[in-house]
Amino acid sequence: MSSQIALVALFTFVVHLVATLSLSVRVVGLQTLRWAVSFSLFNIMALFSRLSNTLQAPLLAKTVELNIQAGRFDQVADFRWVLAFSTLATVAGILVFPSFQRLMTRLVETYYHHRSFSKLLVRSLSLSTVRTLPQHLKWPDSANWQAIRQKPNVPIRILVLNALSNAIITVGVLSTLYAGYINPDLRATAASMSGLINGLATIIMVLFVDPDIALLADEVTAGQYSTGYFRRYIIQVLLARLAGTILAQFLLIPFAHLVIWLAQHLYA
Repeated sequence: MSSQIALVALFTFVVHLVATLSLSVRVVGLQTLRWAVSFSLFNIMALFSRLSNTLQAPLLAKTVELNIQAGRFDQVADFRWVLAFSTLATVAGILVFPSFQRLMTRLVETYYHHRSFSKLLVRSLSLSTVRTLPQHLKWPDSANWQAIRQKPNVPIRILVLNALSNAIITVGVLSTLYAGYINPDLRATAASMSGLINGLATIIMVLFVDPDIALLADEVTAGQYSTGYFRRYIIQVLLARLAGTILAQFLLIPFAHLVIWLAQHLYA
């Protein structure tokens, strides 16, 4: 793995780690009942993820261009490494999920006290706060893993759609860039189609997956379900996300060929 691919893999890790941890915001919102601030603070953190996502594609596109110019067309291993880091980031996100949830809860409460993000940032980076950090670290509860063996409380269609949409998002940009190896003459057209693929995955998420999670969160707030029930629901969604990153490995080449086919017939 070249240094440039390693950098792309690092950016990919950040993107998927933040995306995985984003589900903790819903749990924090339930605990604190301060939904707006919870989402606002997380959006600030997500800016780093979006910056990494912005840098990822150009770096990988440059690698593809250089390889094509050098006559190297069988470079699928580079893309496999990047996809592997998306899976690794999701696993890491699941493992640190309870700790991150605790830290987010503390941040929300602290923000209400200081009422300033700059003061919150200074407070968070202070030596006294760093020293208390281990108190907020928590390994995933074994009861949560035992609950997975029970009958899923997430509709199977939601799990499947969640896995599918995350697989498409994970492989979207990568498949359009890998398509450049399959047909170098159409690599510019292929690369521009990443928005189309990611748009399809976003539509699936927005129309079918997110509303179901939001509805359950409202029902938990109204007392119809317990917080524990919601936690088990989130764990199953996280595992579906993990399955999606693994599925992306199998979709890379078929999607690349689909992109080339679409590029060839775009103006046919």
